[in-house]
Amino acid sequence: MPLTASEVAAFRATDKRQNKSCGDSLVLVVEPISKGGGKSFMGVTRFPPRSPKNGGKRVEVRIGPYGKGVGKWTLKQARDEWDRIRAWSKEHNRDPRELKKEEKATPVEVSQGPTLSEVCESYCSASTNTTIDEYRRILWGEALPRLGGALPVAHFGWDHKQQGGRTGRDVVMSYVDAVTTRAPRQGEKVLMVLRQVFNHAIDKGWLERNQNPALNPMSKKPKATATPHATLPWDALPQFFSDLEDNHANASLVLLGAVKVVCMTFLRVGSLAPMSWDEWDQEQNLWCIPAERMKSRQDHLVPLTDPLVGVLEQMHRINGDTPFVFSSPRSRTTAHINPYSINQHFIRMGYKGAQTAHGLRRTALTAGQDVLGMPSEVIQRQMAHAVGDKVRQAYDDSALLDERRKFMVAWCDALLSQGLIV
Repeated sequence: MPLTASEVAAFRATDKRQNKSCGDSLVLVVEPISKGGGKSFMGVTRFPPRSPKNGGKRVEVRIGPYGKGVGKWTLKQARDEWDRIRAWSKEHNRDPRELKKEEKATPVEVSQGPTLSEVCESYCSASTNTTIDEYRRILWGEALPRLGGALPVAHFGWDHKQQGGRTGRDVVMSYVDAVTTRAPRQGEKVLMVLRQVFNHAIDKGWLERNQNPALNPMSKKPKATATPHATLPWDALPQFFSDLEDNHANASLVLLGAVKVVCMTFLRVGSLAPMSWDEWDQEQNLWCIPAERMKSRQDHLVPLTDPLVGVLEQMHRINGDTPFVFSSPRSRTTAHINPYSINQHFIRMGYKGAQTAHGLRRTALTAGQDVLGMPSEVIQRQMAHAVGDKVRQAYDDSALLDERRKFMVAWCDALLSQGLIV
């Protein structure tokens, strides 16, 4: 008879190595006392999946050590993992041992933002569903430990590559499939709860609209629609800046400073939030952003205007003894403010669906031409957009820095005239 969870926990080592069946070709391996008596799980199968007479060879796949906690496996978790490995081997017609090797060799994409556990807590706290206690048991009892609750929720996007090249969709559906194999109705419920959690992340702006990995198994990935980022019309900015200054959302001075800088520079939040003091060239009056933080993967220069310098000087009075301009003790994942916090502040201000940080780039390009009469090429250069065809991009090394500085001065002055206070 296969071992039960309680029998696995109670099983003791002897002076010999023992292999005990846990069912479905999953084996509990118990080392002899002389080697520490440790317990671990191993899957046993044949590959190619034929009988011994037809050439299939016995293959042993190590799952991991028995126990609870990081890097250890309960009986239930080991069974789910063994189901996943066998399903992968069958689908790809590959030796099951290759899956672990492949997952170790593939680099992981790095993302920031709230973790899956934090999103689940946010979802449960906001829910008025009478079955929320049951949802909590599903999430914290099994889903988060198996999926990785400490990972940023962005790592579970449909297309995001996790360890081993598996996408967020692969990870979520592999877990749901394992639950469904064991208990079909429970699998449906788990999928439903996860789908709602990821929809909550999308509503909060923590996950892209077309990246929910917990859609129904027969669903195709939804096509991304070309929806412009939300941005206010030019004549609505005075009220926006008034609300920003009133600060009913109770933002810190550092976050308010970051919001003002993003308004004046229209940079992507991922480029702005990690700004360090050594990027400020006071002699040239420039902010030099390194290539690794730019979407273009090229160094980017931001001419600094008097209002921008005013905000930076205020930040220096607060954070001058730290490496980052926007250092924040509130951030859980980085020493500086979380890039997501800027858009979250817009939501707390009451501008959900009306204004985003990225939408400010649209404002700058539109109002820069219509209100300030500046050439679009100058504005796009300051936005770090590629200008012209590939031939021009290959041969034109001009930075138009003087023209860009004139635009930045005019742009910041225009924002001040609309009510921005520095």
